[in-house]
Amino acid sequence: MRSALCLAALLLASCTARAPGTIDGAAQAYSQNRIGEAEAIFRKVAADPAAGAGDKAEAHRQLGRIAWLIDGDSRRAMAEVKAAFAARDNRCATGQLAARILHEAGSGDALLRQAASLAGACEDTGDGDDIRLRAAAAAIDLAAAGRRDSLAAAAGLIGSAGEDSRSSLPARALALHLALLQGDAPAALQAWRDYFWLSDSDVPQGLAAAFPAAAPIFAEGLAPGAAPSARLRLVELLVHAGFAKQAESFARLNRLPELAAKEAGWRRAAAYLKARRELEAALLASNRRVARGGDASAMKALLERFETRLMAAAGLSGRPREGLLRAYGVYGQWGDTDGHPSIHLGHAVQRDRRRIEQYGHRAEVSFIALDNMLANGFNSWLWDGAAAAGGWTEEGPVIVQVRPEYTSTPLTGWSLYNGGRARQRLLERAPERARADLAALSAGDVGYLPGLSDRLKLQVADQIGRRARAAAGAGGDLRRAFLAEYWRASFQQSIFLHEGRHALDRSLVRGLARFFDNLEYRAKLSELALADYPRLALFNINTDSIGGDSDHAEANGKVLQGYVDWMRAHPGEIAGYDPGRPPLVQLDKLSDAQLRAVARGLDPIAK
Repeated sequence: MRSALCLAALLLASCTARAPGTIDGAAQAYSQNRIGEAEAIFRKVAADPAAGAGDKAEAHRQLGRIAWLIDGDSRRAMAEVKAAFAARDNRCATGQLAARILHEAGSGDALLRQAASLAGACEDTGDGDDIRLRAAAAAIDLAAAGRRDSLAAAAGLIGSAGEDSRSSLPARALALHLALLQGDAPAALQAWRDYFWLSDSDVPQGLAAAFPAAAPIFAEGLAPGAAPSARLRLVELLVHAGFAKQAESFARLNRLPELAAKEAGWRRAAAYLKARRELEAALLASNRRVARGGDASAMKALLERFETRLMAAAGLSGRPREGLLRAYGVYGQWGDTDGHPSIHLGHAVQRDRRRIEQYGHRAEVSFIALDNMLANGFNSWLWDGAAAAGGWTEEGPVIVQVRPEYTSTPLTGWSLYNGGRARQRLLERAPERARADLAALSAGDVGYLPGLSDRLKLQVADQIGRRARAAAGAGGDLRRAFLAEYWRASFQQSIFLHEGRHALDRSLVRGLARFFDNLEYRAKLSELALADYPRLALFNINTDSIGGDSDHAEANGKVLQGYVDWMRAHPGEIAGYDPGRPPLVQLDKLSDAQLRAVARGLDPIAK
């Protein structure tokens, strides 16, 4: 399975490889599910009189996040937040964590009272927007529970966020929820279209067979005094797209559990909402046990129970996968993801056929894009926003993309390109990160290099920016052109090339070779050799998983070692190369043509 690393990494962006006893070492231990080891290091740093304020604050924040995410202990988590505030460093990041805990723990009133002061600690508007949108979500939750006075607060908080923040999927989902509760059909339809980036239609391609048009459904379902049947049709649309929370609160507000109780559509929707809640609760309990060294739940049994309930509610028989895709738009799988039993399950918003071709090898594949995930595996949960599974390939062949993991990266790339605070922050920390790179290579040729990661991000943003500027032309919408090109490039690299290689290797690598060949290594070589922006692939390879024992970690290390060996053998061909410095810290000096050529030289089917 493909792990797509997000550019807007919240936890792991400052990690270095194998730095025991430090914040970075603790973060790496955490990312590899060594939670006890990570906690011990964080506690040691927090108690160390010689530790700097920044390290102390970060240690308390991570202890608080672990207390909440893994143990569900809001009291202990908020005690760590209080200690992080007392350290008086990066109060914005501490405020973001506080807002998250207060919201998810159901303390919406407390968050609304504190939102302005928490966001006020942030120099960067986008960082403050994270807190504002958390508070808006809390206000909407209160409104859905009957506190209608909270709707105005939610609208104000969403409206006060910057353009980039308002463009994010979470913000668009909040705007949709708010409009549904307000009964505002035009605003709800606009938020729906914005969420799916729709321009030529008002329904995602994958939903069009069941719902040819969304506008009349929103208009009729949100009209004053609408009939229960019209409101139920809107709920069915929301369920099919995976907007469970929005569907449930809208249905409750309009008394559909009573007024539409006998309708087959409501029985289907109600069964989905209940089964989804139960599945999510079971997976959370399982994930928390695994993080603490316990056993995972039986994923196959959990998924089968979910499928059985929905099939019965829809009056379906036969193969659940096809039935649930047709009746609910639900598609996914269970299995092992990087060593952990997992379920990956979401709603299909795009379905079509694609032709894959690499080095003369061809395959016809089915493509499915999923959104509004019910579950995305143990690792995605553990990494908590820093990284996530972005897709997979299965028999058929079928390529599956997890769409949300590819929508934040263009916005983050834009923030690096347009000269704002995000770019300045990377430039300011360059000397510190360069020292961390050298420390990471003190014991070998390969390790995760955070400074290299920053430089690659800036290089990619600038490359895409140049192409977007040419596409937009004089007076054109540069931002829209940039986001469109970044999305296209990310899809090409991570899905079309990486997962496409997996599809090809289903016929190229057979028998026992499938167990002994690292197929992730082969797929990463395809990304590097064939992508328009090979640097985009590189910073998904230069990750702190290096040194771990998963297929991805081993593949990442092997790819980087291949580049190190080539650079040592060809120093005179690299502009600005310094033989006195480790090769890997100079990887960004290779041209795109050289990056591609090295990957082709390593790839067995390209030779």
